[in-house]
Amino acid sequence: MKNNMLKVLAMRAKNKMMMREDGQARITVINRDDEAFVEKVRMMLEKEEVNSCPLKSLMDAKMIGSLNESAKEKYLLDITEKYLKAKEQIESEKLRSMAF
Repeated sequence: MKNNMLKVLAMRAKNKMMMREDGQARITVINRDDEAFVEKVRMMLEKEEVNSCPLKSLMDAKMIGSLNESAKEKYLLDITEKYLKAKEQIESEKLRSMAF
């Protein structure tokens, strides 16, 4: 049931993002405050087991439970953006280290 809720929230967030007037997605820059988040993503990516729902493991379940529907959608969108940015950062670091 929680997975279904997550799918519905993700779909709503995606639809909202696609319906923006300017057609542009908001980009969030990762700073030092997000280093712990990046490390958590790095650990997930380095594990050999497949994580079918990485966002679920990055979200704070207590926080999700206390939010209304609109806030849940925003939270999911923010976590998604942070995850994608962190994953991109980790992959670019790997490429740079392999080049040397």
